[in-house]
Amino acid sequence: MKKLSIYLAAALCLIMAYSCKDDEETTTKPSLSGLYLDGGIAYVAKGETQHYTIDLSTLTTSGDDMPVVMGLCWHANSAKYDTLTTDIRLEPDKNTFSYRADTLGTYTITCYIFTPDNSHYSASAESKFQAIDPTKVLSGLAGTAAPGQYLTQTIGSLTWLAENLHEASSGAPYQGCEVMNTVFGRYYTYEEALTACPAGWRLPTAAEWDALGTDAGKLMADATFIESKLWPYCKEVKITNDTGFNAIPVGYIDNSAYYTTNVGEKEYAAFWTADAKDATLAHYRYIYAKNPTVQKGEGSRTSLALSVRCVK
Repeated sequence: MKKLSIYLAAALCLIMAYSCKDDEETTTKPSLSGLYLDGGIAYVAKGETQHYTIDLSTLTTSGDDMPVVMGLCWHANSAKYDTLTTDIRLEPDKNTFSYRADTLGTYTITCYIFTPDNSHYSASAESKFQAIDPTKVLSGLAGTAAPGQYLTQTIGSLTWLAENLHEASSGAPYQGCEVMNTVFGRYYTYEEALTACPAGWRLPTAAEWDALGTDAGKLMADATFIESKLWPYCKEVKITNDTGFNAIPVGYIDNSAYYTTNVGEKEYAAFWTADAKDATLAHYRYIYAKNPTVQKGEGSRTSLALSVRCVK
């Protein structure tokens, strides 16, 4: 019994020793946090260069004082670390770097701030993007077109664009990525849409939209973007694309907030008609992933940006 008590006491001492050691390590080595990586966009063309800035303005520490000497480094995917500086005080301009995506694929850019004497746990921030070939990432659209030309489809008495308009003289690209223009098209406010169509083409009226019918499935393309289906499966909607219209759910842009944001991706395909309701609103038509019929809506002529299809 005496030996058992000795063993228990010894074990308790060991537990307390390790506990004290853990406490000492956590209290004597604070952590850095709040690092921010600014720059880069979600999609670029292969061979395009992205530019980044490591923002230190929001950096904090769990300790009492910010460390005096700190360094910066970064890497792409599993590549070797590239050190920008081992003392940001002495080289304050060493917080920017660039990276060129020379092959197709997904990239993760990660940056770190560290203390060379290992007195703090480092902080990190990352940004992801994909390098694409815009001619190959979207499949499943009906029809063919010559290089540099739009897909078209004759439906009834009209010829329609069978892909979203992407004239760069106005409008905005998907997530600010110009490489996506010919993939998802651009987004236009109503005022922009009125004059965005190429010569010989025009914005279709609400009546011309309604002549396409109310069956959304006949307008929806069973399309794939980088091996991912764009329209989610819904038992209520049967996608046939019988008309060859090739509607894809790229959502819309809302400019009414303090910042511009893409909304409704993989849910909505929304298009302006030529018909204005009044001085502030205009009519549009939209397809929702979980609704089998084409819907009608009204939106701001200046703050809502939608896809555009032109007719002649």
